[in-house]
Amino acid sequence: MANSNKQITDSLRAMWTAEFMTHVLNNHDTDVCQTAAGTFMFPTVDAAGEDRWVKVSIIIPKDVSEENGNDGYALAQEYKLKLAAAEERAARAEAKAQAQAAKAAARKTKTGFTVVEERDAEEI
Repeated sequence: MANSNKQITDSLRAMWTAEFMTHVLNNHDTDVCQTAAGTFMFPTVDAAGEDRWVKVSIIIPKDVSEENGNDGYALAQEYKLKLAAAEERAARAEAKAQAQAAKAAARKTKTGFTVVEERDAEEI
């Protein structure tokens, strides 16, 4: 039975690898190079005009369930939550930095003016 399951998995991987390779070939003016079972790469150019490679790997998990971490829907939801948490942390850090900058700018200097008032006076 294990060998049969392996054959089914290998066949599924080969089918999807061919499907995605064909999609890239038909929709992009580029070469596609299979580099391993279930893996292919194709060249591209980045925003700076540099040559780069895109690597695509087709992975068929053996056991699909939430308990072992291979449920695509559960993984997608987990990823969304991680992104939202990272955005929230970044927003809090930005707000804290702005508050600290405002606090520093409001401090009075030896002249009796705030840092902002002194800077504005220097520009005049």
